[in-house]
Amino acid sequence: MSHLNMAQIQELKDVMEEAFGDLVMTYLQDSEQKLKALKKSINANDAKQIADLAHSLKGASANICAENLSALLKKVEDFGRADELNQVPYVFEQIQTEFRCVKTELQQLK
Repeated sequence: MSHLNMAQIQELKDVMEEAFGDLVMTYLQDSEQKLKALKKSINANDAKQIADLAHSLKGASANICAENLSALLKKVEDFGRADELNQVPYVFEQIQTEFRCVKTELQQLK
């Protein structure tokens, strides 16, 4: 099972042509930095920062056709906005696993 919506990826590649590789590289670099910041925010129990970072990552992941990853990030965003952080570390583990899969698939597309 793919971790990316491959039909949407193909449309994105067709529209972006050579710029698609740059989009992938930028997404991966930005996401890795934001995931590190999200982990720090989780460790600090900073609900607002958790929600803000998850929101940003959610949108970027949706734009790159990583629907499952985006859905997991929405959960964390919602938990952060509600200031209910007990489940966040568990969901964050799922996010890290899903991101590794997305990263592998994106790197194979370039």
